[in-house]
Amino acid sequence: RAQFQLGSERRPATLDDLRRELVVIARDERKMQAIEADKTGFDPESHRGEVVVATMHGAKGLEWDRVYLLAVNDYEFPGGHSDEPSRSERWYVRDRLNLEAETTAMLDAELDQTSYQEAAATEDARRDYARERLRLLYVGITRARQELLVTANVGPRGRNRPAVPFEALQTFARQATGNGTESGQ
Repeated sequence: RAQFQLGSERRPATLDDLRRELVVIARDERKMQAIEADKTGFDPESHRGEVVVATMHGAKGLEWDRVYLLAVNDYEFPGGHSDEPSRSERWYVRDRLNLEAETTAMLDAELDQTSYQEAAATEDARRDYARERLRLLYVGITRARQELLVTANVGPRGRNRPAVPFEALQTFARQATGNGTESGQ
């Protein structure tokens, strides 16, 4: 059960306490200490009963009894398909091309005196990014000792879909529990 600290008082947290705390954090009125910023090392055991918010990068090498992975959609965890929106592609300007990858490919082709094929470097970069995000998802999944809750959302304006790995996890969970209903997810 989560604990709430108010001054020197420590008591079980209520949903209203959590709601108020999330509003403060959302308004950026309180900074959260990054796990990586703690040079002495982070020990999840010293925070039993507390909610710890961590990035998948920051959680590497750590484990918790219960882990929540949120927003496992195609925007955060793309499958590498050209029709998917992706967090990594927000800076693309022309024809959904990865300008950094395309420029590097042009330079390489010039130096190697080979031909340059437009969009090939973008596709390679997209697949590399999808591989890296899949690796991070694996890191997140393997942080859970006992319980893992994975969610997907459609994002702003409903443009996103559950990520390919999320759908695979759903299928696996349904088969493992023998349940084809929502409660088997």
